[in-house]
Amino acid sequence: MLEQQSDLSKELSDLLNVNKRLSATELVIEAMKQLLMSKKIKPGDKLPSEKEIAQIIGVSRGSVREAMKILSAIGIVDIRQGDGTYVSDASNQGLLDPLLFRLMINYDGIKELREFREMIEFSIMRAAISNAEEKDIEDLKEAYNYAVKKVEAGEYKDEVIIECEKRFHDALGKATRNKLMRIIYNFIFELYIPNIVKRQEDGKAGERALISHKLMLDAITQRDIGKGEQAVKYAVKIWIDDIDTVEG
Repeated sequence: MLEQQSDLSKELSDLLNVNKRLSATELVIEAMKQLLMSKKIKPGDKLPSEKEIAQIIGVSRGSVREAMKILSAIGIVDIRQGDGTYVSDASNQGLLDPLLFRLMINYDGIKELREFREMIEFSIMRAAISNAEEKDIEDLKEAYNYAVKKVEAGEYKDEVIIECEKRFHDALGKATRNKLMRIIYNFIFELYIPNIVKRQEDGKAGERALISHKLMLDAITQRDIGKGEQAVKYAVKIWIDDIDTVEG
């Protein structure tokens, strides 16, 4: 622990010399970002105390406290009263990531949103086709069959739609066998959620979803890139069609 503290002290001191133009709070945030990117600190690690960080960087404890509040709000650190501050693990996400917020408010129309989703989905599909293991395919089948049961029982509506979509797309992200892609895919999926609960007056929402998921599942099972691309095009088309219907 003492050795780790010494290493962090040197890293933070170096950052102070490089980033003198930043405000005190920004400097602390930048320091944490750089330490994470360089793997000097990792999920689960306990950070030095506010007093120690303040002394190392040469800022006030108030600035450190403010920086930690910001980092906590976006899910980077976990402040535990009476215990200290820890680097969050992947499951501890902030309520609203700033980048996600910017994506939500800045996309300029359906065309832009469609192109963005196609780009992400094509990459995920190609990686899943190349890297999925048998366990991943079984998880996809399980998620698909769960949705089948919900549709057949007439339960495919409201929060059940979101649950089924999350199950399948989480399994799809895992099937890439790429941690970075999975994190980004789960992150981007939050952008889709407001438009997931599709129109239901025609009773076809579940049927469309099952067709889409089955096409993806078959493409991955058969390791067929061509089918994978067609599956993505179909998924994006029905999603955009339903947005157009709701907004129209």
